[in-house]
Amino acid sequence: MKKCMIILNPSSGKEQALEYKDQMLKQLHNFDVVVKETKKEGDATQFARLACDEQYDAVVLVGGDGTLNEGINGIAEQPHRPIVGIVPLGTVNDFARALKIPLEPAEAITLLGGATRKADIGKVNNHYFTNVVAIGSIADAVGDVSVAQKTSLGSLAYLVEGVKAAVQNEAFEIQVEANDTDYLEETMLFLCVLTDSVGSFKAINEEADASDGLLHGFIIKNSNVLQAVGIAKNLLTGNYEDDDNIIKFDASEMIVKANKPLTLNVDGDLIGEVPATISILHNHLEFFVQG
Repeated sequence: MKKCMIILNPSSGKEQALEYKDQMLKQLHNFDVVVKETKKEGDATQFARLACDEQYDAVVLVGGDGTLNEGINGIAEQPHRPIVGIVPLGTVNDFARALKIPLEPAEAITLLGGATRKADIGKVNNHYFTNVVAIGSIADAVGDVSVAQKTSLGSLAYLVEGVKAAVQNEAFEIQVEANDTDYLEETMLFLCVLTDSVGSFKAINEEADASDGLLHGFIIKNSNVLQAVGIAKNLLTGNYEDDDNIIKFDASEMIVKANKPLTLNVDGDLIGEVPATISILHNHLEFFVQG
Protein backbone atom coordinates (compact mmCIF):
# COMPACT_ATOMS: atom_id res chain seq x y z
CA MET A 1 0.00 0.00 0.00
CA LYS A 2 1.18 3.52 -0.77
CA LYS A 3 2.29 5.63 2.17
CA CYS A 4 1.24 9.20 2.96
CA MET A 5 2.35 11.51 5.76
CA ILE A 6 0.01 14.31 6.84
CA ILE A 7 1.94 17.18 8.44
CA LEU A 8 -0.54 19.31 10.32
CA ASN A 9 -0.10 22.67 12.05
CA PRO A 10 -2.77 22.60 14.80
CA SER A 11 -2.58 26.38 15.33
CA SER A 12 -3.42 27.25 11.70
CA GLY A 13 -6.87 28.06 10.35
CA LYS A 14 -7.75 29.85 13.59
CA GLU A 15 -6.84 26.59 15.34
CA GLN A 16 -9.32 24.55 13.29
CA ALA A 17 -6.80 22.30 11.51
CA LEU A 18 -7.60 19.19 13.58
CA GLU A 19 -11.26 19.40 12.54
CA TYR A 20 -10.27 18.23 9.04
CA LYS A 21 -8.28 15.18 10.17
CA ASP A 22 -11.10 12.65 9.72
CA GLN A 23 -12.00 13.96 6.26
CA MET A 24 -8.37 13.64 5.14
CA LEU A 25 -8.12 10.08 6.44
CA LYS A 26 -11.29 9.15 4.57
CA GLN A 27 -10.06 10.81 1.36
CA LEU A 28 -6.72 8.98 1.62
CA HIS A 29 -8.26 5.56 2.31
CA ASN A 30 -6.02 3.98 -0.34
CA PHE A 31 -2.91 5.10 1.56
CA ASP A 32 -1.26 3.94 4.74
CA VAL A 33 -1.44 7.29 6.54
CA VAL A 34 0.71 8.71 9.34
CA VAL A 35 -0.27 12.04 10.94
CA LYS A 36 2.37 14.35 12.41
CA GLU A 37 1.41 17.49 14.35
CA THR A 38 3.87 20.38 14.49
CA LYS A 39 4.61 21.91 17.88
CA LYS A 40 7.42 24.32 17.10
CA GLU A 41 9.28 26.03 14.28
CA GLY A 42 11.18 23.55 12.12
CA ASP A 43 8.98 20.54 12.89
CA ALA A 44 7.38 20.49 9.43
CA THR A 45 10.83 20.48 7.81
CA GLN A 46 11.99 17.55 9.94
CA PHE A 47 8.81 15.54 9.34
CA ALA A 48 8.96 16.14 5.57
CA ARG A 49 12.60 15.08 5.45
CA LEU A 50 11.70 11.90 7.34
CA ALA A 51 8.98 11.17 4.77
CA CYS A 52 11.59 11.46 2.02
CA ASP A 53 14.07 9.23 3.85
CA GLU A 54 11.38 6.58 4.37
CA GLN A 55 10.24 6.72 0.73
CA TYR A 56 6.71 8.00 1.35
CA ASP A 57 4.63 8.39 -1.81
CA ALA A 58 2.90 11.59 -0.68
CA VAL A 59 3.15 14.34 1.92
CA VAL A 60 0.13 16.51 2.77
CA LEU A 61 0.91 19.92 4.30
CA VAL A 62 -1.97 21.31 6.35
CA GLY A 63 -1.53 24.94 7.35
CA GLY A 64 -0.55 28.33 6.00
CA ASP A 65 2.28 29.55 3.81
CA GLY A 66 4.75 29.09 6.69
CA THR A 67 3.92 25.40 7.09
CA LEU A 68 4.12 24.94 3.33
CA ASN A 69 7.50 26.67 3.20
CA GLU A 70 8.88 24.50 6.00
CA GLY A 71 7.62 21.32 4.38
CA ILE A 72 9.05 22.24 0.99
CA ASN A 73 12.43 22.88 2.62
CA GLY A 74 12.38 19.35 4.00
CA ILE A 75 11.65 17.85 0.58
CA ALA A 76 13.46 20.01 -1.99
CA GLU A 77 17.02 18.65 -1.63
CA GLN A 78 16.09 14.99 -1.23
CA PRO A 79 16.72 12.35 -3.92
CA HIS A 80 13.25 10.93 -3.29
CA ARG A 81 10.58 13.65 -3.35
CA PRO A 82 6.98 12.63 -2.54
CA ILE A 83 3.98 14.18 -4.27
CA VAL A 84 2.84 17.16 -2.19
CA GLY A 85 -0.74 17.86 -1.15
CA ILE A 86 -1.79 21.26 0.16
CA VAL A 87 -4.70 21.94 2.50
CA PRO A 88 -4.61 25.75 2.82
CA LEU A 89 -5.43 27.10 6.28
CA GLY A 90 -3.36 30.27 6.32
CA THR A 91 -4.06 33.96 5.99
CA VAL A 92 -3.05 34.36 2.34
CA ASN A 93 -2.28 30.92 0.81
CA ASP A 94 -0.58 32.37 -2.28
CA PHE A 95 0.89 29.14 -3.63
CA ALA A 96 -2.43 27.31 -3.33
CA ARG A 97 -4.05 30.16 -5.28
CA ALA A 98 -1.38 29.88 -7.97
CA LEU A 99 -2.01 26.13 -8.36
CA LYS A 100 -5.78 26.77 -8.39
CA ILE A 101 -6.24 24.63 -5.29
CA PRO A 102 -9.54 25.56 -3.58
CA LEU A 103 -9.04 27.83 -0.58
CA GLU A 104 -11.91 26.10 1.22
CA PRO A 105 -10.09 23.31 3.13
CA ALA A 106 -12.86 20.76 2.71
CA GLU A 107 -12.75 21.24 -1.08
CA ALA A 108 -8.93 21.10 -1.18
CA ILE A 109 -9.00 17.77 0.65
CA THR A 110 -11.04 16.21 -2.19
CA LEU A 111 -8.00 16.66 -4.49
CA LEU A 112 -5.68 14.52 -2.37
CA GLY A 113 -4.62 11.33 -4.11
CA GLY A 114 -5.93 12.53 -7.46
CA ALA A 115 -4.54 14.48 -10.43
CA THR A 116 -1.07 16.03 -10.19
CA ARG A 117 1.05 18.69 -11.87
CA LYS A 118 4.64 19.81 -11.56
CA ALA A 119 5.57 23.31 -10.45
CA ASP A 120 8.62 25.51 -9.93
CA ILE A 121 10.12 26.38 -6.60
CA GLY A 122 12.75 28.99 -5.87
CA LYS A 123 15.99 28.92 -3.91
CA VAL A 124 17.43 31.93 -2.10
CA ASN A 125 20.91 31.26 -0.73
CA ASN A 126 20.37 27.96 1.12
CA HIS A 127 16.61 28.24 1.60
CA TYR A 128 13.73 27.22 -0.67
CA PHE A 129 10.52 29.15 -1.32
CA THR A 130 7.27 28.76 -3.22
CA ASN A 131 6.16 32.31 -3.80
CA VAL A 132 8.11 35.45 -2.93
CA VAL A 133 11.31 36.96 -1.60
CA ALA A 134 10.86 40.56 -0.45
CA ILE A 135 13.41 43.09 0.78
CA GLY A 136 12.80 46.43 2.51
CA SER A 137 11.18 47.90 5.63
CA ILE A 138 7.71 47.08 4.27
CA ALA A 139 8.74 43.43 3.89
CA ASP A 140 10.25 43.46 7.40
CA ALA A 141 7.05 44.85 8.89
CA VAL A 142 4.89 42.27 7.16
CA GLY A 143 7.22 39.49 8.29
CA ASP A 144 6.85 40.67 11.90
CA VAL A 145 3.06 40.24 11.90
CA SER A 146 2.27 38.03 14.90
CA VAL A 147 0.14 34.89 14.97
CA ALA A 148 -2.33 36.75 17.22
CA GLN A 149 -2.65 39.58 14.67
CA LYS A 150 -3.22 37.12 11.81
CA THR A 151 -5.80 35.21 13.84
CA SER A 152 -7.78 38.36 14.72
CA LEU A 153 -7.33 40.45 11.56
CA GLY A 154 -6.59 37.94 8.79
CA SER A 155 -4.93 39.43 5.69
CA LEU A 156 -5.78 42.92 6.99
CA ALA A 157 -2.92 42.50 9.48
CA TYR A 158 -0.40 42.53 6.62
CA LEU A 159 -1.96 45.65 5.14
CA VAL A 160 -1.92 47.51 8.47
CA GLU A 161 1.77 46.80 9.12
CA GLY A 162 2.73 47.49 5.52
CA VAL A 163 1.10 50.92 5.56
CA LYS A 164 2.91 51.81 8.80
CA ALA A 165 6.27 50.96 7.20
CA ALA A 166 5.46 52.78 3.94
CA VAL A 167 4.81 56.00 5.87
CA GLN A 168 8.28 55.73 7.46
CA ASN A 169 9.70 55.44 3.92
CA GLU A 170 13.10 53.89 4.74
CA ALA A 171 14.94 53.72 1.41
CA PHE A 172 18.06 51.77 0.51
CA GLU A 173 20.34 51.32 -2.49
CA ILE A 174 19.94 47.97 -4.22
CA GLN A 175 21.94 46.29 -6.97
CA VAL A 176 20.35 43.40 -8.85
CA GLU A 177 22.27 41.39 -11.45
CA ALA A 178 19.95 39.58 -13.88
CA ASN A 179 20.21 38.64 -17.57
CA ASP A 180 23.63 40.32 -17.92
CA THR A 181 22.06 43.58 -16.72
CA ASP A 182 22.83 45.51 -13.53
CA TYR A 183 19.96 47.38 -11.94
CA LEU A 184 21.23 49.98 -9.44
CA GLU A 185 18.42 51.93 -7.78
CA GLU A 186 17.40 53.81 -4.65
CA THR A 187 14.40 51.78 -3.60
CA MET A 188 11.91 51.15 -0.81
CA LEU A 189 10.93 47.62 -1.81
CA PHE A 190 12.27 44.72 -3.91
CA LEU A 191 10.19 41.68 -4.81
CA CYS A 192 11.18 38.42 -6.48
CA VAL A 193 8.00 36.51 -7.30
CA LEU A 194 7.37 32.99 -8.60
CA THR A 195 3.63 32.97 -9.24
CA ASP A 196 0.63 35.10 -10.16
CA SER A 197 -0.49 35.61 -6.56
CA VAL A 198 1.28 38.04 -4.23
CA GLY A 199 -0.41 38.68 -0.90
CA SER A 200 -3.61 37.36 -2.55
CA PHE A 201 -3.35 40.04 -5.28
CA LYS A 202 -3.25 38.31 -8.68
CA ALA A 203 -3.05 41.43 -10.90
CA ILE A 204 0.52 42.21 -9.82
CA ASN A 205 2.01 39.38 -11.84
CA GLU A 206 -0.94 37.94 -13.74
CA GLU A 207 1.07 36.69 -16.73
CA ALA A 208 3.18 34.44 -14.50
CA ASP A 209 2.63 30.70 -14.22
CA ALA A 210 3.73 28.35 -11.46
CA SER A 211 5.74 26.32 -13.98
CA ASP A 212 7.08 28.97 -16.38
CA GLY A 213 10.69 28.53 -15.22
CA LEU A 214 11.10 32.24 -14.41
CA LEU A 215 11.70 34.54 -11.47
CA HIS A 216 9.79 37.82 -11.77
CA GLY A 217 11.58 40.82 -10.26
CA PHE A 218 10.11 44.16 -9.16
CA ILE A 219 12.13 47.15 -7.99
CA ILE A 220 9.94 49.87 -6.44
CA LYS A 221 11.88 53.14 -6.58
CA ASN A 222 12.10 55.46 -3.60
CA SER A 223 9.37 58.10 -3.53
CA ASN A 224 7.49 60.42 -1.20
CA VAL A 225 4.35 59.32 0.64
CA LEU A 226 1.96 60.83 -1.93
CA GLN A 227 3.77 59.15 -4.84
CA ALA A 228 3.82 55.86 -2.91
CA VAL A 229 0.03 55.77 -2.87
CA GLY A 230 -0.10 55.96 -6.68
CA ILE A 231 2.71 53.42 -7.06
CA ALA A 232 0.94 50.98 -4.74
CA LYS A 233 -2.29 51.36 -6.69
CA ASN A 234 -0.52 50.72 -10.01
CA LEU A 235 1.34 47.71 -8.60
CA LEU A 236 -1.71 46.07 -7.04
CA THR A 237 -3.84 46.57 -10.15
CA GLY A 238 -1.09 45.54 -12.58
CA ASN A 239 -1.16 48.91 -14.35
CA TYR A 240 2.55 49.63 -14.04
CA GLU A 241 3.82 49.53 -17.63
CA ASP A 242 3.87 53.34 -17.80
CA ASP A 243 4.97 53.87 -14.19
CA ASP A 244 8.66 54.81 -14.21
CA ASN A 245 8.85 54.11 -10.48
CA ILE A 246 8.28 50.36 -11.01
CA ILE A 247 10.95 48.31 -12.77
CA LYS A 248 9.92 44.77 -13.75
CA PHE A 249 12.16 42.07 -15.24
CA ASP A 250 12.23 38.26 -15.57
CA ALA A 251 15.23 35.96 -15.14
CA SER A 252 16.25 32.45 -14.12
CA GLU A 253 18.73 33.82 -11.56
CA MET A 254 19.14 37.10 -9.66
CA ILE A 255 22.03 38.26 -7.50
CA VAL A 256 20.94 40.93 -5.01
CA LYS A 257 23.21 43.26 -3.04
CA ALA A 258 22.53 46.35 -0.94
CA ASN A 259 24.36 49.22 0.69
CA LYS A 260 23.35 48.13 4.21
CA PRO A 261 22.29 44.95 6.03
CA LEU A 262 18.78 43.96 4.99
CA THR A 263 16.65 41.01 6.06
CA LEU A 264 15.05 38.66 3.53
CA ASN A 265 11.31 38.08 3.85
CA VAL A 266 10.90 34.58 2.38
CA ASP A 267 7.29 33.45 1.94
CA GLY A 268 6.28 35.69 4.86
CA ASP A 269 9.06 34.71 7.27
CA LEU A 270 12.23 36.68 8.01
CA ILE A 271 15.11 34.39 6.98
CA GLY A 272 18.71 35.50 6.31
CA GLU A 273 20.12 38.70 4.86
CA VAL A 274 21.48 40.16 1.63
CA PRO A 275 23.61 39.55 -0.35
CA ALA A 276 21.37 36.91 -1.86
CA THR A 277 21.50 34.62 -4.86
CA ILE A 278 18.02 33.67 -6.04
CA SER A 279 17.48 30.87 -8.56
CA ILE A 280 14.64 28.83 -10.04
CA LEU A 281 14.20 25.04 -9.90
CA HIS A 282 11.97 24.35 -12.88
CA ASN A 283 9.15 21.82 -12.34
CA HIS A 284 11.03 20.54 -9.30
CA LEU A 285 8.08 19.23 -7.27
CA GLU A 286 4.76 17.50 -8.05
CA PHE A 287 1.50 18.57 -6.41
CA PHE A 288 -2.05 17.25 -6.13
CA VAL A 289 -4.31 19.63 -8.07
CA GLN A 290 -7.69 19.72 -9.75
CA GLY A 291 -7.93 17.34 -12.70
